[in-house]
Amino acid sequence: MTAETETETETETSIEGLRERMVRDLVERGAIVSRAVEAAFRAVPRHRFAPEVPPGDVYGAPEAIFTKRAEGGRAVSSLSAPWLYARMLEAARVAPGMRVWEIGSGGCNAALLAELVGPTGTVTSLDIDADITGRARRLLDETGYRHVRVLTGDGALPVADAPAGGWDRIIVTAGSADLPETWCDQLAADGRLVVPLRFRGLSRTLAFAREGERLRSYTTIVSGFLSMRGESADRPRVVRLADDEVRLTVDEGQHCDEAALQAAFPTARHERWTGVRLTGSEGLLPRLDVWLAGAVAPYGRLRATPAAAERGLVGWVLGTGAATVWNDTSLAYVALRQAPNHADQFELGVIAHGPDHEHLGTILAEALTRWDKTARHHGDPVIHARRRGAPEQRTGVVIKKPSTRLTIA
Repeated sequence: MTAETETETETETSIEGLRERMVRDLVERGAIVSRAVEAAFRAVPRHRFAPEVPPGDVYGAPEAIFTKRAEGGRAVSSLSAPWLYARMLEAARVAPGMRVWEIGSGGCNAALLAELVGPTGTVTSLDIDADITGRARRLLDETGYRHVRVLTGDGALPVADAPAGGWDRIIVTAGSADLPETWCDQLAADGRLVVPLRFRGLSRTLAFAREGERLRSYTTIVSGFLSMRGESADRPRVVRLADDEVRLTVDEGQHCDEAALQAAFPTARHERWTGVRLTGSEGLLPRLDVWLAGAVAPYGRLRATPAAAERGLVGWVLGTGAATVWNDTSLAYVALRQAPNHADQFELGVIAHGPDHEHLGTILAEALTRWDKTARHHGDPVIHARRRGAPEQRTGVVIKKPSTRLTIA
């Protein structure tokens, strides 16, 4: 054996060790729970799908690794974090022999899907960017996944030669602002759709099961993805309440008098504390945010810089933002504070601005109290998706998307 061969062998051994450590960590964290997904992660050489990055970073990265940027530096493609791939695949419940359509191509997830469907299944990976699909095609060929089909096109449009009876699974790996009719039309009667969906300023990866003409969510993952391009691109409205330091994100065309809210925000701050308490270990705030999106309207997300909080422009708002309601003259948002006499607990409250602060503060505070009494211990809210033309629901908030209507239970 030559010195060069010995070095290659040592490198391969080192990489295998990195991969094994990644898999063990994912199992211990509960991201991987099935033997099938565990085997797929052990089989796919993740580092080969980000050859420009050291293997240690590829296997140990806690978040996504960007693989392409547009002019100006905006990221348009990435290798998602291992834990996110794992949780999405577990939620998809992919089985041997299935026909899977992946929207958003990078190569690595398609390889994992190919391992899960086995030799009797098929994987079709599609992306709108020819550079991305060309790269994915090359990397899949180099790693032995030549049987994965790679297409270039808009994921919101139909695949011309979709399988008869529809796709068993549709896996979307880019943030979508809608559920295009194509996905419902081409999903099998017992199919499942996993998609990072953006609504009311939130981003959640949802696993949907088909129930007749509607979709019903059964898994919710807190995650962020690069936005889709094309028909399902995300185009939220951002209202700057204090330049770039405090911003309100408004989605789905909700009415918002920007000038009125900008005038209300600098006025006196009115606080109302609900007595609803949380501990840092409960992890309930992401669940509460989704629940509120289905309980109050209009609903958006207020985000602030750390400097804005230090200057007292806002109350204690987490980096993920705060649920916010408004009307033509005023606004109110959810805030936190350390619970009195309980150093390990936090109290939920409302901060309101503007002449109608009392009314809006009451609406939001009562919603927080109602969540605490009726929904706190009932798991993730269930999201139903129906086609845009379906009959209106008689109760609850309806979130209108271009192609679908969402309701949150």
